[in-house]
Amino acid sequence: MISSREIKEKAREFGVPESTIERDYAQNWLLKYLSSLNMALKGGTGIKKLYISNYRFSDDLDFTLLEQMDENTLSALVKKAVTQAREESGINFRDEVESIKTESGFRNTVYFHLLQRAAGTPISIRVDFTSPDYEQILLKIEQRRIFHPYSDECNFLVKAYSLEEIMAEKIRSLFERTRPRDLYDVWFLDPKVKRSKVLVILPKKFEIRGVKFDLSSLEERKNDFANAWEKSLGHQIKDLPDFDRVYEVVVEQLKLLGQWFSQSHTPK
Repeated sequence: MISSREIKEKAREFGVPESTIERDYAQNWLLKYLSSLNMALKGGTGIKKLYISNYRFSDDLDFTLLEQMDENTLSALVKKAVTQAREESGINFRDEVESIKTESGFRNTVYFHLLQRAAGTPISIRVDFTSPDYEQILLKIEQRRIFHPYSDECNFLVKAYSLEEIMAEKIRSLFERTRPRDLYDVWFLDPKVKRSKVLVILPKKFEIRGVKFDLSSLEERKNDFANAWEKSLGHQIKDLPDFDRVYEVVVEQLKLLGQWFSQSHTPK
């Protein structure tokens, strides 16, 4: 396990709270022992840990299961991974793992202490699993090596979404929910992905969930995004870009995308 001094130094280096570094570090060790399961990492954590090391930090781990798994079996596997991560890393992961069924699959919440005393409030890592009958992976799954910017050895491969598939789901998310991280992710990823690959799968991604590409619904929620911008992202990134600039760029991107989308396939 790394020292408290290293955690403090990393927090200063990245310009984020120490708790953000603690969570990022613990996520890596937990992910090491979850990575053997038949599932693919996705979302912001996938971007940060496998594709772009200087990306924003993420609070949770998101996976899509590649095979059907019931809640009890999955919970037992998560608890096993927690035990293994604790034994190898020295991180004080708690035995308690909360498990609930969600609309899209399952959620497990893992708790740990690092800098904090054992009697203090533990830090949580939410681990979300999407069932294969709720989501379809349309592009080839990648095998990527973890970024571990810490002094101890934590080296392993992870099955993950391609960057283009992450981007397609992030675009869809803008029309499903109001989370500033989705707006930020679409803005940041746009120049880094192969747009042609995103466009090929985007209509199907919307169809799978029955989501409509309706730009007006996004514009109606502008203030909601703006009000949550700093609170949602301030602890995840050192230099948070101006909301209005990000929003305007994304809306322009989506207008162009909407023109293409209307000529392709829009789910009813």
